[in-house]
Amino acid sequence: MKLIDLSVTMYDGLRSYKSHPPIVIKEKSTFKNSGHKYTLPCEGFESRILNFSDHSGTHIDAPLHFIRKGESASEMNLEKTFGDAIVLDVSPFKNPFETVTGEMLAQAEQKQGISVVEDDCVLVKTRTEAWGEGSFFDEHAFEKSAGEWLISKKVKLIGLDLPNIDLHDNMQREVHMDVLSENIYIVENLANLASLPLDRRFNFFAMPLKMENATASPVRAIAFI
Repeated sequence: MKLIDLSVTMYDGLRSYKSHPPIVIKEKSTFKNSGHKYTLPCEGFESRILNFSDHSGTHIDAPLHFIRKGESASEMNLEKTFGDAIVLDVSPFKNPFETVTGEMLAQAEQKQGISVVEDDCVLVKTRTEAWGEGSFFDEHAFEKSAGEWLISKKVKLIGLDLPNIDLHDNMQREVHMDVLSENIYIVENLANLASLPLDRRFNFFAMPLKMENATASPVRAIAFI
């Protein structure tokens, strides 16, 4: 069995969506400033202060993100955050500034000879460049029909390699609204999707932290091939 890390590295200063604040990771205790309290061989300890949006890095959206009284991160059904998965590669059918459509998803399914079934985790590869490279922050993600296509397949989780499943300038946020209202979870900012097989299934995991009232949670997204 092979493990593939699908997560973005979180570091001090990382901005994973243009309107969100950068991640802050700062030293608090260090060997230098704490060592005097301890007795050798202990040389002190290290700890950090973390400050970031709940949508930082590779993260999973909870329904509360757009649905009033929806589940928060601590209330999410963990059984929906892992399981059988496939990747659909739509990058051959679109340029960076075209939207992902339901027709493109069906094309990818047919080309790859693989079928989306109920309760799948479906990861969508939209681009050929690495995470954050090129026109990453301006590229177009899903239009409404793509969300509707996946809802019709009764999937339990949708992931993609962009920072927003909706078009940035679509302030109706139709895909978020449609998908999250069905309690289908969304994982954004996936990386390394090119490392996944297109012709067979694998296992996917993206569990949220148990944070009360959080609208999302950073995750360590991984695939087992």
